Amino acid sequence: MDTQNTPIHFRLWNRDFWLLAFANMLVTMAVYMQIVLLPRMPYVDSLSQWGSVAGLMIAYAVGLYLLGGCCSYLVQRKRRNKVCIISILLLALLLVAPHYVGQWGVAVFFPYLLLIARCLAGALFGISQMILSSTLVVDCSESFQRTEANYAEAWFGRLAIVLGPLAAILISQFCGHQWSVWVSAGLAVGAALLIMLVDFPFRAPEENTRLFSLDRFFLPTSWLLYVNLLMATTAVGICLHYALSSVVFLSWLLVGFLLAVLAEKYIFVNAELKYETVLALACIALAIYLLSVSGRMQACVAFMLTGLGCGLIGSRFLLSFIKLSRHCQRGTSQSTFFLAWETGLALGLAVPWIFRLASGLSVWRSSLLMAFCIDLCALLLYLLFTHRWYMKHKNR
Repeated sequence: MDTQNTPIHFRLWNRDFWLLAFANMLVTMAVYMQIVLLPRMPYVDSLSQWGSVAGLMIAYAVGLYLLGGCCSYLVQRKRRNKVCIISILLLALLLVAPHYVGQWGVAVFFPYLLLIARCLAGALFGISQMILSSTLVVDCSESFQRTEANYAEAWFGRLAIVLGPLAAILISQFCGHQWSVWVSAGLAVGAALLIMLVDFPFRAPEENTRLFSLDRFFLPTSWLLYVNLLMATTAVGICLHYALSSVVFLSWLLVGFLLAVLAEKYIFVNAELKYETVLALACIALAIYLLSVSGRMQACVAFMLTGLGCGLIGSRFLLSFIKLSRHCQRGTSQSTFFLAWETGLALGLAVPWIFRLASGLSVWRSSLLMAFCIDLCALLLYLLFTHRWYMKHKNR
């Protein structure tokens, strides 16, 4: 029986690792606060179809890929921590600017500027996460700790997916929209400051580094895992859209994530690999069904199941990407996982807004039906193809 049992090394949890882990959490919270704040922007109701919130989510997803091909060049030719810090600080600026651009007398160009700003925000968040997860965390870890380091650091970012919207809703309710915008930018600045506190060893640049390459960007041999994870997170993104309507729903989603942490530690520590993914996708499918049934209690259970399924599948696929890569491709596998994860969530968040643009369709029913179909396809793809393909091609 093939299992995954990651040992706990207490020496991993040193000062530098804590700083990087919390930096990851803060910058992810800053980005995910925007999914609550963007629909509440001034002038957003006057946007054209492609300038709507759906277009903003898609523009962000496209932006994730813009600078990835230059990641290896920037890491080799520049100080990697400085590139990450500058990217996060520029991201902080782009998190604030769209909320005020209409007040600066450029309302005519507002839709285009907003789309460009969201695309650039995706690009900066993408390059900062690729460097942070695939390079800086690895640099601060011993070779035998790196899998655990990537696993643990990813959980900080995963929890931020819920903590960010929760913070945005609560701050908006008690302090106002503008405070939420500035807190979002402040979290990004805080992440940059935490990275500044870490000392990184000097790495001599490799020779003949090309400006554009797939190194530290995308692992072609993991394409099937990429597609499978993209489908699963798209279904999760649709559910996340409806969780944003209530602090209670987001709290239950957070409970689901915490249950996933406990399940990883005590239930699936020596379980067969297939069971974890199957259970995760089954939890998401059951959650979608419960969301289609009216009732607040059913919705709370549904969002708890969504968090449980999302947490399990995120952990399982992250380790699968690592085990599929060769020794020198760890960073590339991390970036590929990140792209599939973020793209799926962004597309899922866009789906309900797309249905709102299409007249004559029930947004609630249509979105949930699509989420259920996507999740079912992801489950069938994993059972029929992905698992056997992964077992045949893994390298670790």
